[in-house]
Amino acid sequence: MQRPLDLGADAVVHSATKYIGGHSDMMAGIVVVPASSPLERPLQMIQKHKGSVAAPFDCWLALRGLQTLPVRMRAHCDAALQVAEALSKSPQVEQVLYPGLAGDPGHALAARQMSAFGGMLSFIVKGGEPAAMCAAARLKLVVRATSLGGTHSLIEHRASVEGPESMAPGGLLRMSVGLEDVQDIIDDLMQALVGPAS
Repeated sequence: MQRPLDLGADAVVHSATKYIGGHSDMMAGIVVVPASSPLERPLQMIQKHKGSVAAPFDCWLALRGLQTLPVRMRAHCDAALQVAEALSKSPQVEQVLYPGLAGDPGHALAARQMSAFGGMLSFIVKGGEPAAMCAAARLKLVVRATSLGGTHSLIEHRASVEGPESMAPGGLLRMSVGLEDVQDIIDDLMQALVGPAS
């Protein structure tokens, strides 16, 4: 979806635990540098001398995930756009933050740099933290959890996760759109947003 090295990045640090693994069942990280990078040799030495390598089974899980990564990412991106569009029409939602929406401030930049807009989005629920927490509690399909990139749709209240120092608005919910039927995801969000106050 995005090629940071082609855009001039010196290195790419990626959590393979998320979309590459794709099933919420492994832990691994990746550092990628161009072959001619002065960082290549020092990174190899750290790996060799400190033993900072993933476990063999996690590597196998990553390879398994790579086999379906393109088709999963297309599904995540397509579903996230549909969810973002539906949320943007909800009177209970103040703002949807997703670069795939034409009205998003980052849309033009994302369209230049990316082949798709990703499976993550955030939205701000009208009524602040109490309304956001109530909506999250009413979800039936979407799971409340702090992660992303797996097959299941997940949602979290960012300010609660980050604590009192958080700069996230109280009404902000961050969502990883999974691979469930997209209409089921949308229906779950809509019933949660319009449900009675708790």
